[in-house]
Amino acid sequence: MTISKNKMIELEKRTIEEFKIDSLILMENAGMGIFREINQYDSFTIICGKGNNGGDGLVIARHLILNGKTVEVFVVGDKETEDFSKNLEIIKKLTDVKYIEGDNFNELIESIEVNEITVDAIFGTGLNRKLNKFYRSLIDIINIHGNYIIGVDIPSGMDADTGEEYGNCVACNVTYAISDIKKGELLNSNVGELKKVYIGIVRYKDE
Repeated sequence: MTISKNKMIELEKRTIEEFKIDSLILMENAGMGIFREINQYDSFTIICGKGNNGGDGLVIARHLILNGKTVEVFVVGDKETEDFSKNLEIIKKLTDVKYIEGDNFNELIESIEVNEITVDAIFGTGLNRKLNKFYRSLIDIINIHGNYIIGVDIPSGMDADTGEEYGNCVACNVTYAISDIKKGELLNSNVGELKKVYIGIVRYKDE
């Protein structure tokens, strides 16, 4: 079963507003679910945008750090969501956070090449615009230098409904679709192996 972007938004909104399950709980469940899937590895580069997809990445990073893994966190983007900001405050108490700015990707490239796993938590299903040169270059670097790439919910750069790419797209070895597989993920091979992660979205029997 697959789901559209709008239906996923509807289910999340109902879970938060009607059933009073805080959005931070859903983010924690998402990050914890993916952490449980990938904690057999030892070293990670986690690249987070400043939206809720990046917030999921920060939760993953926290649990990996608390379990003794080598984790380097890179943050990219402009406007932070509230839930991302709260998780960023926590992660800053546990490790140094590095910011990707301008066209200086050297530190990121070194990290990606050295670590076993690259986690793509840059863009989620909300992306609906062509990527600028900076993000296209960032994705090229991930694809060229990544040893094993894991996507959080959806590969960054992919449209959740159509599978079309917004100029470039992360080529994942495995993608962990949060709650449900999005329609577009069956239409683009850059998802790699596709798995679902349960986070506790409230749904009725016919949904």
